[in-house]
Amino acid sequence: MPAYALIGGRFRDEIRCYADTPSLPDPHAMAARLLERKQRGFTMLKMDVGIDLLWDVPDALIAPSGARADLTTMHPFTGIQVTAKGVDHLASYVDTVRSVVGYDIALAADHFGHIALDSCIRIGRALEPFTLAWIEDLLPWQLTDQWRRLTTAVAVPTCTGEDIYLLDGFRPLLDAGAIRVVHPDPATAGGIAETKRLGDYAQERGIAMALHLAATPIATMACVHLAAATENFLALEHHAAEVEFWSDLVTDLPRPLIQNGHITVPDTPGLGFGDLDEDLLRRHLDPRDPVFFAETTHWDTESSHDRLWS
Repeated sequence: MPAYALIGGRFRDEIRCYADTPSLPDPHAMAARLLERKQRGFTMLKMDVGIDLLWDVPDALIAPSGARADLTTMHPFTGIQVTAKGVDHLASYVDTVRSVVGYDIALAADHFGHIALDSCIRIGRALEPFTLAWIEDLLPWQLTDQWRRLTTAVAVPTCTGEDIYLLDGFRPLLDAGAIRVVHPDPATAGGIAETKRLGDYAQERGIAMALHLAATPIATMACVHLAAATENFLALEHHAAEVEFWSDLVTDLPRPLIQNGHITVPDTPGLGFGDLDEDLLRRHLDPRDPVFFAETTHWDTESSHDRLWS
């Protein structure tokens, strides 16, 4: 049976994908890159908008020495503040991009940087005129009350979830109505069935679900079946818009796999593809660690003790 049938059946025949696109400092160049994806048929796009665009802009940031290189300190504790000039710069950047790609396509924003709640609120309010699909991961997901305050303060959908494991990890945000879009990665949130449970739980609370993903067609097809079976699904992330061989990594699926920004839900058993193209996979192994399915017999005699109690 198709995987979607094992988790309750399907609500849709096609899965909408959004093209994630790394940021460029020049908004005109960024707009051109996004426009090319729109012309390929994508109906939703995502770009990075945050303090990485501001470090070299005079008077845009107030930050302690060494803050630019600090990627480990939680957002409320970095001491980085975005000034009015910085907020205006980010709003102007998004305005330029919107003027090129138009308002007939969904556009989300991500990677705002390790900044505290007050700066997040000022940025969110400044971006309201551009009707963004969502603003993503502005705060650590653990800070439920801060997410609730941000969501209440801005008229832009808020989104987080790619780092959270299992439905239990998502409950505080969902129960508090602290976000407008939940954004799990099924490959790390607990798999197809667990993420389906999460989507249904979010739906009962009026919260839509998009899917984070940066992976091969294998994980992508798992997400396709999950998305087909989840009513409040919005869009599936695609991180390989510039990888020409991506669709060819598996067999017996359409080429290209994504057509007009969508993936057709297959009716064939399992995830719907035939096999791996092992030769193609070997040609594109990471040169820093070019291992193709490492030998694992050393695990054959290992045992686990999975209980969380004695």
